[in-house]
Amino acid sequence: MNVEQKKTDEIVFETLPSDELIDYISFKEEYPEEAAAAFTEFCSRFERDILQKAEIYCNKFNYSEVVALEIATCAFARVWKYHSFNKSKAKYPDDIDRSILLWLYPILYTQLIKYGDLNTCAEPDEEDLSIVENIDGLISLTIGDDDIQKKRELKIRLEIIERAMLGLSEKHKIVYLTYKAYENTGKKNLPRSVGKKLRDKLNLVQNSIQVYKKEANDHINNYLKAFNGNR
Repeated sequence: MNVEQKKTDEIVFETLPSDELIDYISFKEEYPEEAAAAFTEFCSRFERDILQKAEIYCNKFNYSEVVALEIATCAFARVWKYHSFNKSKAKYPDDIDRSILLWLYPILYTQLIKYGDLNTCAEPDEEDLSIVENIDGLISLTIGDDDIQKKRELKIRLEIIERAMLGLSEKHKIVYLTYKAYENTGKKNLPRSVGKKLRDKLNLVQNSIQVYKKEANDHINNYLKAFNGNR
């Protein structure tokens, strides 16, 4: 869809098909007001179904209605951030709203699993994300500050990794820990703001960081293989 440059008050978002709302959301950098208005309408249109499904999921795991509301909110936040619905792959081309719900349900379930692992599904603001320089930083980013018992358990499991890192340079350690921390939170790629902080702190270009990452992973994997082979 070609998003025309109109004033927001000239667009009747309530009458737009849901896939066009997603199109407007995808142009949030170019048309922030229109995207925000489209997102508001999108949430209003689907919130009842999504909240009901969230409550069904949460009942299976003995979570409260408060948790259901949180994971529903997180699911919509993912729509705002990634807006990856593809109309050409819709399961029901003649019923776009139904197709969008089927697209949303796995996103919602993923937020439930994330909540079970981390006791939250909310993502921090990009500005608040940081690089990780030690094991304690890795634990804090993975678990958070509230669950002390889980942090202790993870600390014990990471002792072998901590010993393996003794053979790495400081730059290798920071690269390894930072990537591992964000992988543990479910991110396939390092957030852009973190990547920039990493390059600035270590004075490395991205290609060099990838080399450091591979060397660190190889070193630790070899250490773990040797350790397990001697048990």
